[in-house]
Order: sequence, then C-alpha cells, then structure tokens
Amino acid sequence: MILDIPGSKSILQRLMVLLAHARGNICIRNYNPCNDVLELEAALKVFGFQVSKSEEEISFRFSEQAHRQSKHHYHFEASATAFRLWLSVMSNQPGISSQIHVSRILLDRGILPLCEALKDLGGEIRMQDTTIFIDGAELKGGDLSISANLSSQYASSLMLAAPFMQEPLSLKPDAVQVSVPYLKLSADMLSSFGAKVEHDEACFRIQRAGFALSQEFEVDSDLSTAAFYAVQAVLGNQVRELRLTLHPNYQQPDMRIWSILKAMGARIETEGLLYRVYPSEMQGIELDLTDNPDLMPVLCIAALFCSGSMRLRGIGRLIYKESNRVQGICRALDQLSAKYKLEDDAIQVWPLVNEPLACTLDTQEDHRLVMAFSLLERRFPQVQPSERASLSKSVPI
Repeated sequence: MILDIPGSKSILQRLMVLLAHARGNICIRNYNPCNDVLELEAALKVFGFQVSKSEEEISFRFSEQAHRQSKHHYHFEASATAFRLWLSVMSNQPGISSQIHVSRILLDRGILPLCEALKDLGGEIRMQDTTIFIDGAELKGGDLSISANLSSQYASSLMLAAPFMQEPLSLKPDAVQVSVPYLKLSADMLSSFGAKVEHDEACFRIQRAGFALSQEFEVDSDLSTAAFYAVQAVLGNQVRELRLTLHPNYQQPDMRIWSILKAMGARIETEGLLYRVYPSEMQGIELDLTDNPDLMPVLCIAALFCSGSMRLRGIGRLIYKESNRVQGICRALDQLSAKYKLEDDAIQVWPLVNEPLACTLDTQEDHRLVMAFSLLERRFPQVQPSERASLSKSVPI
C-alpha cells in the first residue's frame, strides 16, 4: 500500500496566521482542507483575502479594499489552535474593532493567559458570553512572561505576532512548559521567512529583521497522521507493507514516532522521502510524551498487542484536549477488559489476554480517539468507534 500524507495542519495554520499578519500573497501546495484549516481559511476571507483553488494548489491574495469593508466578525467552532493564534492577529490591528464568536467548548479549554498577555502588550480585549470583542492596537513588544503549563499555543500565538510589533519581543514561558517542540516549530517557521529568532531554555527573542513571506510554499506532510498509519502498518491487519511518501522540512513533534516504533522493535526502512513500514512483533517500553501528546491514544492501543506492558508518562494535560483523552482511553480499555493502571500523569497498559466482546467505543467526537479505535476495528471487526465524522478535523474525508 502506498500513501501520500496530507499537509501538516500545524504548519498550515502557522503559515496562514503569518499571512494575515503580513497581509501578503501566497500560493500553497499540498494544502490540507481539513476542518481545522478551513476555519482559518474562512477567517482569512473575512479579513480581506481572496481565495482561488485548483486541484494542485490554493492561492491567497490580500485585498486592502475588502479588508477595509469587512465587519471583522469571525467564528471558530472546533480548532483551539486557529482560535488562539487568531486572537493575536486581531489584537495587532490598529484602528480595527473585531468580534470573535467562539463555541463554548473552545472557551472552556482556556484562553485567559493569552488574553492577559495581549493586554500587557497594549491590546484591548473584553468578553461577553461566547463573544470576544477586540479593539486592535499596535502591540508594543518588549519583555513578557506567559503561563504555558496548559498549552504551547498561547506562546506560539505571541511569537507569530512578534515580527509585527513595535519592538522586539522577549517571551518567557513559565518554567513548566508543555509541547516545547511546537514552540520550536513556530520559531523555525519565523526564521525561514527571515525573522531573527534567538532562544534558550528560558526565553524566545524575536525581532522583525527582514521578515518576508515567500510567494510559494509547499506544506510538509502531517506527521501526526503519518503516525497513525505507521502504527496501523506495524500491527499488520491485512497490510503486508506500507509505503509513505513524506516531505519533512520543518521538525514536527510527531516525527518522533519513527524512533519510538523502532525502539519497540518495528521494522522500518527509509529511502529518501520514502518510508517502508512492515508488520512487526513489538515490545512495550516506557516513554515520556510531554512533548508528543497526540501520540498517546494510538500508542495505548498499540500496547494491547505488545509483549510486555507499555508505560506512558507526561499525559496529565490530555484532559484539556478536544476531549478528555485520558478518560476516553480508560473507558475503552474497560470495555475491552484490558488491564491498565492510571496514575496522576502516567498510564501503564498490558497486552490483551482475550479477544474482546462486541462493543462500541465512545470517541467523544475526538479525531485522535477515532484513529486509535480504528486500529482495534481492523483486528476485531466486532469493536467499532462510535463515529468517524470527527476525522475531518485533521484530514479531509
């Protein structure tokens, strides 16, 4: 089986936000029209961008007239990344008042640290029920601290706005950082467009320094999606060999899936951009997923087919994702009569002993749980996910 993996939504969303900040024009290849990306595409249209599409690419062209005539009312339903990154875009628009209408589920996932930081930088933000009112200003930059213990997206939102502030930004995420590789991804993308970025363990320093968006851009393959197919191939289930064509230019956090699977005993061969993955006998290992939380659901299911138990640390904040993923996985393991041990920030899963009875596993409308439970369905047709529609959040279906 040969698969081409769609473009990374993490890279695409950062690119689209930089496009809004720069008010530029760009042609994008390997576009991924999943729901999370489409929410930002809709926001760009309201902002003043004209969009044209073909089978091979999508083009965004900024219209100053459309921008001036827009009412700047934006809507975000499901993508926390898109919503949080967009808050900094609209806060950094002098003379423009905007409204951002948000679903309750996104608000419940939290934005207070980001709003407080934007206010410290000169932004005017107030909230009424599920609507956020913003009076844009020219954000001043300077020294800033922000809490990043729940999400790296707060810091990434500010980093992507930094080249368009009055002064360089010195951003200090708190000592308990999560998903640090996503901050580094934001920094790498800024650097690739000419911004001067310096960082150490305590601080990111960003200044404009010649920032210029490219006119053309090919999006790297989404490695979170590739991780699902890689685990599926290693588990076998009707696939003798899986060939994935990947285009990794930026260092995505879930690139780690290859080293994880190899450490578990998987046979994986690489030749340029081509990855060959073979069904393999795997051994459970212990892992820290603090920087790779999206891998937790598929690795928990993979653990059911390993020899020996698998222990995954750094999972505590998964209760704040699209759903409470820890709860979702534990409920599924209970239905499967699987043995596991849940701790404050870790879970240990033992191999399945008996074939599970017929059951429907509640995905909580979370795309990562759908992917994980689909691994079971291929081995045990009597076990099915409760829905598949939420896959559209990360891949077009």
